[in-house]
Amino acid sequence: MNPEFESPWYLFNGHMQTVIPSLFRKVPVTYARERLELSDGDFVDLDWQVQSQNTKLVIVTHGLEGDSGRHYVTGVVKALADY
Repeated sequence: MNPEFESPWYLFNGHMQTVIPSLFRKVPVTYARERLELSDGDFVDLDWQVQSQNTKLVIVTHGLEGDSGRHYVTGVVKALADY
């Protein structure tokens, strides 16, 4: 925990800091989707956010109920792309 962190007045507790961004935070990220078909009939979708000048690879994963379009995933992807 960062002792210097001060949240805005409307995010007065951890619950609000979780709920409000999930409702209102929109971070635009464009992906190129690649689907890998598995031998058991299932599949894995890989969403790539590619920048030509960047040669590093970062893997961002979400939870069981999430996806690559969730606000916390797109926020991390954009932050890493801008880094």
